[in-house]
Amino acid sequence: MVDIKPFRGTRPYGEKAENLIVPSTDYLTEEKKLDLFEKNYWNYLKILNPVGQTKEKDSLKIAKDHFKEMKINNIIKKDIIPQYYIYRIKTDHHAQIGFMAIADINKFLINKCIRGHELTYSQRTNERAEQMLNINTQIGPIYATYSDDNEIDDYLFQLTLTTPQYDFLAFDKSKHTLWCINDEFDIETLSRLIKKIKCLYIADGHHRMAAMRIISDNKEINKSSNSEYSYFMFAAFPASKSKIYDYNRVIKSLNGLSFNDFLSRIKINFEINESENKIRPMSKRNFGMYFNKKWYSLRFKNENLLKESIISKLDINIIDEFCFKPILGIKDANTDDNIRFIAGSHGLEALEKKVDENNGSIAFSIFPTNINDVIEVADNNLTMPPKSTWFDPKPLDGLVVYEFEKK
Repeated sequence: MVDIKPFRGTRPYGEKAENLIVPSTDYLTEEKKLDLFEKNYWNYLKILNPVGQTKEKDSLKIAKDHFKEMKINNIIKKDIIPQYYIYRIKTDHHAQIGFMAIADINKFLINKCIRGHELTYSQRTNERAEQMLNINTQIGPIYATYSDDNEIDDYLFQLTLTTPQYDFLAFDKSKHTLWCINDEFDIETLSRLIKKIKCLYIADGHHRMAAMRIISDNKEINKSSNSEYSYFMFAAFPASKSKIYDYNRVIKSLNGLSFNDFLSRIKINFEINESENKIRPMSKRNFGMYFNKKWYSLRFKNENLLKESIISKLDINIIDEFCFKPILGIKDANTDDNIRFIAGSHGLEALEKKVDENNGSIAFSIFPTNINDVIEVADNNLTMPPKSTWFDPKPLDGLVVYEFEKK
C-alpha cells in the first residue's frame, strides 16, 4: 500500500492560473518560449527552462529570485491546511479525472509500490534535483496511474459537481479544471478510498522521481524520515483513462546506405508495400514508413525471432532491434544524434514535415504501447526502450506546486 496523504499546495492567487502554468516543452519552440515570456512575466517557465539562460552561471539565482518575487507579490500562496486536489483534464474526445497528493518516497524504496518503466540518466536526474533544491520546491507533479477502482472514480466525480477553483484552456487547447478538497469529511473519505490503491505506476516523470530520491537520501538536507523532503507530489489518474499516443521516429540519414540498399535489408524481416495514404498503424506488428514524399506500410513477419519476454514483443523494441540498430546503426537512442522523437499527438504531418525539410531523412510511425504492457513491464521490474510512451494530455507544471519547507 502506498502512503498517500493530502498536502499544503502552493497555487496561483494574484494571477490567472493559465498565465503561470508551463506547457510541455515538446509543444514549445524557442520562439514560442520567448513569446510566452513576453506575454506572461510570472510564468514558471522562467524557473524551469529560462530561454537563453540555461547555460549561464547565474541561471539558478535567476530562478530562485523569480520564485521569491512571485511569493512576495502574492502571485502564488501556500494553502493553510493540507488538502487533496481533484484534477480533470478534457480534450475534444477525451476526459480523465484524478487527484493530486503526496506520497512517501521511502515506501517506493522498501515496498516498490511505486513503479516505473523507463531508464533514467544521471546527468538529467542531477539537474532536476539541483533545480528543485534551488527553490526547495517540486513544481511539476509526477504523472502516475493506478488500476481502475469504481468506488474511487465515483467519489472523485461527486467532488467535481461543486464549483472549481480553476477552469481554463491550456496552450494545447486541453481544458484543465482543479478543485481544492479541504472539507474534513471529504478528506477522510478520500483517504480511506485511496488506501485501496496497491501500486502507483509512473506514466511520466521518471527523472523527477529519481531526483526526489536523491533529495530524500541526502541526510544533510533530509534530517527526518518524515520530513517534507521524504515526500513527492503526484497527479494520479485511472489506468483506463490514461491515454497513450504513438511515439514516432525520424532518422536523419540512412547510415550511408542508398534507399534501395536499405529496402533490401529491411525486407528480410518486414513485408513492405507502397501506399497512397499516410500510415498510422492500427494494430501490433505494423508500422508506417515515410521517405522522399512516399508512404510505405511495414509488417513484421518473423514472429519466431522474438523472445518470450514482454520487452521483446513490444513494437517499439521490434523496430529498434530489427531496423534501427542493425541497419541504421543507432545503438543508443538516448544519445544518438541521428534519431529524433515525434509525439503522435502532433499528427503524421509532423513526420512528413521533418522528412521533407531534411533531405535523406526517413520517418517511422509506430503503434502505441498499451497501458497494460506498461504495467506488466513495471511489475516485472523491467524497462522499455527510450521514448516508448507518450501520455497525453498531461497534468500541467505550476498549477499546484509542493514546497519542501513547512513555513
